[in-house]
Amino acid sequence: MVSELRPHFDRLTEEWWETTKLAYELYPEIVTLTGDEVRRAIRNLLGPDVQLELLDGVYRTYSRATFERVIGNDTTNRSMAWRELYDCDDFAWQFKARMRWFYNVSAVGFVIDHSAGHAYNLVVFADGTASLLEPQSDRFVEVGEEISFLKGLPLPAGSSGRYSLNDGMVII
Repeated sequence: MVSELRPHFDRLTEEWWETTKLAYELYPEIVTLTGDEVRRAIRNLLGPDVQLELLDGVYRTYSRATFERVIGNDTTNRSMAWRELYDCDDFAWQFKARMRWFYNVSAVGFVIDHSAGHAYNLVVFADGTASLLEPQSDRFVEVGEEISFLKGLPLPAGSSGRYSLNDGMVII
């Protein structure tokens, strides 16, 4: 039994080591933003009426280019989805937690999008801009873009099938 688990353990150890090395390398690039700067970035992206819950007064983040490096190294998207057991909200929480745990980055939001029947992330960058992130595919997505992996699947009742946030909220 132990010998069967060894390759899995070795892979996890390697992933952890690679993530830790990258986090130490990128630490000097962390930028601090105020809660007001984060609020402004999110409202510029999603509009002034977005339901928003800021949990801190200060946030840490990277430039978009550095985030793209981090996302390329992140393994959240490799998790297996299990309907209702490990699905979109779990991917989004995992990505948010990994960014805080490994990279000391807190400017990653959890988006509950009732209009899409979906959960995903929002990232605020060092320059005060923000973007939506699909943690299941490691892709930055545009507001209004079709949720690509839902193509051909039955949508939840009332779902737009798009990253729209017409009804929902951001927790950051």
